[in-house]
Amino acid sequence: MIRADIMPADRLRAAVEAQALQPPGEGARAAADAIVGAGGAAVRGLIFFGSRRTAAAPDPWSAYDFFVATRGYVRFYEALRAAGQAHRPPWVLCALNRCLPPNQVHLRWRDPAAGEGLAKCAVIELERLVRETTAERHDHFCIGRLFQPASLAYAADEEARESLLNALTRARRLTYTWIRPWLPERFDVEDYCRTLLEVSMRHEIRPEPLARVQALWEAQRAEQLAVFPLLLGELVDKGELAVDHGRFALRRPAARPEQWRGRVYFARSLARATLRWPKYVVSVRGWLDYLLRKVERRTGRASSPARNSASCPCCCSGRSSTGSGARGTAHPATDDRSNRRRTGPPWLGPTSSGRPGR
Repeated sequence: MIRADIMPADRLRAAVEAQALQPPGEGARAAADAIVGAGGAAVRGLIFFGSRRTAAAPDPWSAYDFFVATRGYVRFYEALRAAGQAHRPPWVLCALNRCLPPNQVHLRWRDPAAGEGLAKCAVIELERLVRETTAERHDHFCIGRLFQPASLAYAADEEARESLLNALTRARRLTYTWIRPWLPERFDVEDYCRTLLEVSMRHEIRPEPLARVQALWEAQRAEQLAVFPLLLGELVDKGELAVDHGRFALRRPAARPEQWRGRVYFARSLARATLRWPKYVVSVRGWLDYLLRKVERRTGRASSPARNSASCPCCCSGRSSTGSGARGTAHPATDDRSNRRRTGPPWLGPTSSGRPGR
């Protein structure tokens, strides 16, 4: 039996549910259908999130981001292998998933109406996802994505539906526990939400510039302003916040030990996120090539793959990926990539667009 810490009905839960149950767009529906079609009965639920969900300036090649809540890793990866969507043996992917979950895999799909696309799946057992949206979570990975607007794209049964909706509610409610040390002396709802984004994005492996944070906020603004006033109202009722003319203040400012715990929390989260990256090189077909594409789209910079290869031969031990972009970017194996320009992200140093050998 899954302990979902089901809460009684409240206004915050109702607002989160109303957002989460809005029908996703055509592309997201096609991606969700492809994931459920490949994973079968092993899929308990799907949460759709990220730039495609919020329309935060996605381009035609952006992936569709999902948390894939499973019944068990073995059943899920065996189903993916049978559907031709796993390029590694199921036992390898299961072993990786049990170490610092979630895992990441990419699923390609083609729909007569929506066309071709890429689903970027964070694979995690439902029970673990529930835990990662509680005070007993291991790091910031799940909760740092789920306090932002997200949709319940699929639930296999009522228990899974309630567990996932409650997880989304907790992700919002628990923001107060980790953001306190960074809140300004006086703030309004927008200040609170922007601080959440800024602090969360600042502690990612790939820190986002303030311009990107602002773009994310503009895309999320309407939905977040329908939810977070309810949370701040709860905190006023509990005596955690004082309010005066729509501006809030902490009744109990974050003391030095709490500030220290906050820094340790994000340092631990960053360390765990960094340790996940070697897994992705194995679990994602063409991971490095996908990463370089994403950086190119964000920065507009390009560099010679030959120079990258010479600088980091360990990243290039293997054949090139046969396709690692999202919609419309798959390339045949015979495609000559030697003339295509690539750049490695500066925080990784020089790298290559190859994938590990099989």
